[in-house]
Amino acid sequence: MKKLPILILLLLSLIACNNTSKNTEETEKEDITTFYFIRHAEKQKDQGSDPELTEAGHKRAQAWVNFFMLKDVDHVISSDYKRTKQTASPLAKAKKLETKIYDVRATTGLDLLKKYRGETVVLFGHSNTINAYTNQLQNDSIYNQLDESDYDHYFYVRVSDSGKSSGVKEVMDFMQE
Repeated sequence: MKKLPILILLLLSLIACNNTSKNTEETEKEDITTFYFIRHAEKQKDQGSDPELTEAGHKRAQAWVNFFMLKDVDHVISSDYKRTKQTASPLAKAKKLETKIYDVRATTGLDLLKKYRGETVVLFGHSNTINAYTNQLQNDSIYNQLDESDYDHYFYVRVSDSGKSSGVKEVMDFMQE
């Protein structure tokens, strides 16, 4: 009989600890900034320095819509080139968002973090910039620029409010032939 109050006290302590843990996890999720750094889709080869997408590129742009359909997205941003805007446009339209244009020559990963803290951003860029943003957010240089023929890889980066980050290079394995 004397053990019953101690058992109840122990049980209440465990419940309180469990609730504190859940509240901390929920708070951390709210303070996460998420970036998807995606290279533009396949581009025409015979249209100079600002080409449009190929048919395969348009299919890839649509595949991104499918990929993000059940994900929260706060912003879709693109460099000011036809190929990136054409890759971003279907997703922005599907999510009822404006495609925001960023200056690819002046923007850094830290600029992006400062501007979009706490939000989920899908950025459409280039083979030689999306890796740089990922590296800058991780304060590292582990990711090389993508090969000119690589349209399959993208970078997924999460940054906590305290600045702790994790990034990964993923492969787009959901393209339908």
